[in-house]
Amino acid sequence: MRVEADDPEIDRSPIWAIQYRRYLYLLGREMFWPELAARESFRIAVVGWPDLAENLSSKLDGRAIAGLPVDIVPLDAAGLATERGDFTVLFLGGTGGDPETNVEMQQAVTRWNRKGNKEALIITDGGSISGFDLILRRRKVGDEPQLCIVQDTEGLAAKGMTLPVPFLQKLCP
Repeated sequence: MRVEADDPEIDRSPIWAIQYRRYLYLLGREMFWPELAARESFRIAVVGWPDLAENLSSKLDGRAIAGLPVDIVPLDAAGLATERGDFTVLFLGGTGGDPETNVEMQQAVTRWNRKGNKEALIITDGGSISGFDLILRRRKVGDEPQLCIVQDTEGLAAKGMTLPVPFLQKLCP
């Protein structure tokens, strides 16, 4: 199995929105969500990747996760910084590339976190942001685009979560 992480095609392909959608949906279904019963909907915020937010919305419209209707919230970094509500999942797009984007996302997450007790599962698109729970890294194995996962086990444990077994098999080498 050959991993070609530096292939430029890996970042341009529209297949990534589909890959991320699948992972986010399956994580939603497979993860144990503490205190989910207190929520009105399963809120997924997608920051900085409008195409992924649109893909999620179109494919999850009318579906439920953990018995709750799915609510997709597309945001940019400025929108996240001013958001007062919590999410079930907070996905930060574009963190695997430009360092300026990482700084902008970090500042937005920090400002958002100051506005109350936030329990969202924080997932990034390849980059490490302080407070992340999972990083989904892009890679290409042969001709197949794939994602692997980096987890912050301490961060997950603090939120009462553990990565489900099927995802443990997808950990990055």
